Amino acid sequence: MLYAKPLDEIFLGFQNFFEIREIAVILGKKKNLVGLDIGSSSIKMVSLRERGKGKGFELLNFGIKPLPREAIVGGTIMDASAVIFAIQELIQESNLKEQNVATSVDGASVIIQKINMTAMSDAELNEAIRWEAGQYIPFDIEEVRLDHEILEQDPTTGNLKVLLVAAKRDLVNEYTSILAQAGLNTFAVDIDSFCVQNAYEINYPTNASEITALVNIGASTTNVCMVKGTVPLFWRDLQWGGDNFTEGIQRELTLNFEQAEAAKEGKEDSGIKMEQVIPIINQMNQEFGIELKKTLDFFKLTTNEGAVQKIVLSGGGSKVPNLDRFLAQQFGVSVEVMNPFQNIDVSESNFSVDTVNALAPMFAVSVGLALRKVGE
Repeated sequence: MLYAKPLDEIFLGFQNFFEIREIAVILGKKKNLVGLDIGSSSIKMVSLRERGKGKGFELLNFGIKPLPREAIVGGTIMDASAVIFAIQELIQESNLKEQNVATSVDGASVIIQKINMTAMSDAELNEAIRWEAGQYIPFDIEEVRLDHEILEQDPTTGNLKVLLVAAKRDLVNEYTSILAQAGLNTFAVDIDSFCVQNAYEINYPTNASEITALVNIGASTTNVCMVKGTVPLFWRDLQWGGDNFTEGIQRELTLNFEQAEAAKEGKEDSGIKMEQVIPIINQMNQEFGIELKKTLDFFKLTTNEGAVQKIVLSGGGSKVPNLDRFLAQQFGVSVEVMNPFQNIDVSESNFSVDTVNALAPMFAVSVGLALRKVGE
């Protein structure tokens, strides 16, 4: 039996997450939490089971449920009833029994900052970080949840490179309240970019000297995270996503949003031929490439880490036709669409492997969440 603290006791708990820290009594080994990615266009759910130390994971359950347009805007829940109903439908349709979940947030209410601090003990750092954070957080310090992690310590001076993570209390409470009303227990609130990194690391080999841009393209926001091997270096959210492509098609072909979305996905019942859509998408690919280039150039200029050597795409927007090829040509680097189930055992007797693979890029965040365990 598990006893969790009240929702207002959630706080940031690195690695990359806000976490409820509670005294727990658990029979047997720690279970993985259900990963529930509440995006602006849909809710994605993944449940994993660890097969034993070093033996990887297997997929227990997964599902997706669309949300009405503008139910969530810019990370803010505008229609709580619609979101709760969608979560409950997803639970019912997927026959999900587990109630302990991890979810994630992003957007303007989330701040990630790498800072330098002088040598000090862990106890002193825990005391000093709150005062130091005030220099980097554009909110009242009393309005945010904070956490930090030491990334590196200089062996000569003892000086520290620290990752500071913060999110507004209202945002965290909003998401945990929604989940509680849907009948779920929230044990961790993570950050989208870090979830994608976690999913990437269990599915792909990492090179300690290689800089990779993890680009997660959601419906309205793109999360960009630069990593060197497994070390996070830089984060930025772009206000650009899959909806921009849809709106471009909608505008050029005089369609409603639903028709344009169907045309973007190449659905036969859209009534629109792909020959009409591809030139529009190619133009939008160029516009997205311009926005991404600004971020990659800023990273190179401000970090002294050098240029990005590989781009890995995820999220629903990564499925846009020709985007990976266009970015590879524009940046002159390898571009790959992530499959977050690549190293996860997917039973052919329980799942349609073709369906899982077709939807896979959309589940990077929820896979990263599902790697978390109760009590960790």
